[in-house]
Amino acid sequence: MKSGPTQSQFLITVHQPKLWIASAIIALCVILFFIWSSFEYGRQAAGFNQSDYDQEIEILRQALDEQTAKKEVALRENARLSRGSDIQKDASSQVGDSLAACEDEVLKMREELTFYHNIVAPRQSAREVQINKVAVTQAENGAFNYKIVLIQAGKHDYTQRGYVELSFKVRKADGSEIILDLPSVATEKTTKRQKFGFKYFQNFEGGIRFSEGIEPLSIFISAIPKSAKVPRVKQEFIWGDLIAGGNVSNVGQK
Repeated sequence: MKSGPTQSQFLITVHQPKLWIASAIIALCVILFFIWSSFEYGRQAAGFNQSDYDQEIEILRQALDEQTAKKEVALRENARLSRGSDIQKDASSQVGDSLAACEDEVLKMREELTFYHNIVAPRQSAREVQINKVAVTQAENGAFNYKIVLIQAGKHDYTQRGYVELSFKVRKADGSEIILDLPSVATEKTTKRQKFGFKYFQNFEGGIRFSEGIEPLSIFISAIPKSAKVPRVKQEFIWGDLIAGGNVSNVGQK
């Protein structure tokens, strides 16, 4: 009877395992040391210096702190100046409003003084109808209000009677200029001639509106007394001057 194959077994026994572990740790430390040395060498070769880097960071941090402090100071100063500026603006605005009100009042008083002076203290004995005041103001919906004041200069022992005619020189969209009479632009029904009759003065008021594309250029005002002894008056008043606050007798042209 044959016997089966013979199996050989080898038993490897590691003597002193602690020594092997210590050797492995030492080898790992040596490898890590070489890696770190290579990294440091690379940083030095590239010009990197940790102390310089830390110093640069500290300088930047200090500069940032200084800028932050300056910003806070500037914000506080700006707030203080803004409050002061608001106070100055309010005071200046109040003073400006007061001055404007005073100037308007003085202008009105001068106009009234001139008006009554022309009536009460005439400079000539001959009777004459004068256009004392023409005012145009903006109204709603593109309309305008007008006011015309006629006075009698000279003697006032006679009632002046006659007619007033208003017409408007305008520019159309195509650039041509035409004359429109009062009824064609009045906001209320009216006549081409309006009667007057006064010893001292008389007011004429109304509203006008121009069609789209029509640009007003001037107003023609004619005062036609019934008496042949009293001369007729016809004056042109520039529209832009009237809208800007121009006031009568020194604005138009005869």
